[in-house]
Amino acid sequence: MRQNRRRYARTTSLNHGLVAFFAAFALVTALGALGALSVKTSMNRTGREITRLEAELRDLREERTRAEARWSVCASPEQLDAALARHGLKMTLARGEHIVSLRGQPAPRVFHMGTAEVASNGALQGN
Repeated sequence: MRQNRRRYARTTSLNHGLVAFFAAFALVTALGALGALSVKTSMNRTGREITRLEAELRDLREERTRAEARWSVCASPEQLDAALARHGLKMTLARGEHIVSLRGQPAPRVFHMGTAEVASNGALQGN
């Protein structure tokens, strides 16, 4: 009879070990499934955000193209001439004394700044 009790005790401890193993396995599997579901949800959300931003970028590019087309129409020589005529403005080419060059030849003597005078090499000299 004593021998039967030992066998029963060994079988019970073996069953508890298997139950603990399968419980741990089920817990790890459930946590893995929840993690995969979380990653899938995050990827879906990111995919929708990317789709929305791509659509917004496409709309902005189309709007830029339309704005460039409107500007090219407004900046055409015919439209500029019509706008000048509409406002009664006349444009002529600038005379030589009205042209200022920052490179090359020195500025004309008509440009004086207080007591400073423009030298022949373009540098400012005081009186």
